[in-house]
Amino acid sequence: MLKNLYSAIREDAAPVITKIDGRDYSDKRIYPVNAPMPNALVVSTLTGLVDYLKSNTDKLENVFCHVVSPSQVELRSPLLPPFCDRACYMKAELDQITLPFNTWMDAEPFNIAMQAAFDDPDGLKATDKGLVLKFTSSVTSIVEAATSDDGVSQAVAVKAGITSKGVKELPNPVTLRPYRTFIEVEQPASKFIFRCRQEGGKMQFSLTEADGGAWRSEAMKNIKAFLEKEVPQLVVIA
Repeated sequence: MLKNLYSAIREDAAPVITKIDGRDYSDKRIYPVNAPMPNALVVSTLTGLVDYLKSNTDKLENVFCHVVSPSQVELRSPLLPPFCDRACYMKAELDQITLPFNTWMDAEPFNIAMQAAFDDPDGLKATDKGLVLKFTSSVTSIVEAATSDDGVSQAVAVKAGITSKGVKELPNPVTLRPYRTFIEVEQPASKFIFRCRQEGGKMQFSLTEADGGAWRSEAMKNIKAFLEKEVPQLVVIA
């Protein structure tokens, strides 16, 4: 109990600052009080960010863009005196749609997600997206039964499986372009493992990411290239 009381008194005591080799040290953690900063404007597209930069409504100088991730870009100030704070004037945050990754889905919702959440700039016939859609729309569950009867006893042999009408073999992995970054830039293509199974009498499908997250780097490079093209002389860090 005395130990707890001593610790409480130490916590309430003012910090002790000690100078060692010309540098100040404190015996407890001190939290700085940041200078007042404007609240960041938030938009959901890169176009909104570009429009703000071109109009320069707030007369900003020496600003730069930081591509934080494929779904977030921040407009930042240079270091501000006297304590080297940095203001964030605007954020572009992607309104991310739900993608059918790493989970099993029934045929109909999976088919809808494939059509709504994946880009196909070259047309369905030229992409793996078209093959996946064709496979999921034509695959069926089959049950084959063969019976034998000798007049006394009857035997039934049942074979269950999965078959697809028109698609004999699907390439694996498949290369797809999900909507994972801002629509103003090209959606990175990456590889996915496509699987199907029969569960509870229904066909289910899944896509598992198989590129190790390499698409993130490509998406951020695409964002950087877009911003530099739309706003020349803008410094973009990605």
